[in-house]
Amino acid sequence: SGLVGPSACYTTDHPGRCHAGVSASTASREMTAGPSQAAAVVGAKAKAASLEEVAQDHAWLPSLLLFLASGIAWTASIPLLFVTVGGSIQPHVGWPWGVAIAVVLFSILVQVDQRIATGVVFLVSFSSAAVAGSRQALVFSAAATGLTMLNGIKHLCSGCPELLEFQCKGYARYHKSCQLSGALDSIQPGRSFFACHPHGCTSVGWISNVVWNRRFHHAAGRCFYLIDSTLRNKGLLARLFCDAFEGPHGGFRDNSQGTIKQLMARGESVCMIPGAYQEATLFTYGRDRVALNKRRGFVKYCLRHGYRLHPVYTFGESETYWALGGFESFRLWLNNYGIPTVAFWGLWWCPILPRRHCELMTFVGQPLELPCIENPTDEEVELWHGKYMKCLQVLFDQHKAEAGLPSAKLEIV
Repeated sequence: SGLVGPSACYTTDHPGRCHAGVSASTASREMTAGPSQAAAVVGAKAKAASLEEVAQDHAWLPSLLLFLASGIAWTASIPLLFVTVGGSIQPHVGWPWGVAIAVVLFSILVQVDQRIATGVVFLVSFSSAAVAGSRQALVFSAAATGLTMLNGIKHLCSGCPELLEFQCKGYARYHKSCQLSGALDSIQPGRSFFACHPHGCTSVGWISNVVWNRRFHHAAGRCFYLIDSTLRNKGLLARLFCDAFEGPHGGFRDNSQGTIKQLMARGESVCMIPGAYQEATLFTYGRDRVALNKRRGFVKYCLRHGYRLHPVYTFGESETYWALGGFESFRLWLNNYGIPTVAFWGLWWCPILPRRHCELMTFVGQPLELPCIENPTDEEVELWHGKYMKCLQVLFDQHKAEAGLPSAKLEIV
């Protein structure tokens, strides 16, 4: 309680210094105590540490379940659809061909009205199951139709403040440390563009420290978070999370040109990860890599509407998963067609979950004030894109030591 002098409390693990909650006089008594008393003190401390660890594990469990549900919704719901559609067809063609047909069917139906897609999946899956006379195939048919139906409903649910609060606390508690810092005082409501890096495998830092972070909400005000169009509009279970997120703080929108133009014409603040699939493909454990050299579209939009452009960087994202490398050029080529090409794993017993003991530190940079140019030339876009990359590099170099990575280097690809 504000003690000063010999009885003040300190926090350190260095031998010979006082530990948290232990005054200097108490430490002195411990050092002069007999062997039995010293052993009792050590035992009590060990027991307290054990109880604290158990309490942390119990506090981590809800976060674990939240991340698991999120992982299934965001990354596994479309593969789950492939399995269920394939399962309804497999009595006739076998599992490999059943899943392959499901993938082809999805790639076609994702382009059309999702009510039509639901009808097609219903007819194909249930007719196949009926002809086969298989109860298992009927179960797969019902699951496939139900999943597809999620995309055919305009609004799956309304905003849920209770879920939002649970997510804001739960995502941050999953990791060893989650912090948002930087030039938060420089943020002005409206006409601000937050370009976040890096994407990583599943954008864990963006999720924990930006999107579901009340401190960022309070600093940025109303802001819209842009994600892949298929994921936002046709992401099956992921749409539940997107719709429940809506509120005074903003919401999720797709990253199509039409949506971006509409939001920025209204002067709304926007937040997105410019690197997208390419940065996921470039992901390498322990390396800070961003795909930015050819990503100039967001700068062009900011010039058209005279926005303030904030670089945002998360240290520790590169340690959230391990990933397979190789064939980088080929995988980047596939990204041009909207095909994600990263194979990753986090926890050994559940690869979809990120590694637990990561320290995620996100820093918001000072804004780059862009002029309002209705029709910017390629030269003007290139000029301001170059200035933005310098701002990102400055942000990275300014905070890497604070993030515990003084020798880290930013690779801009």
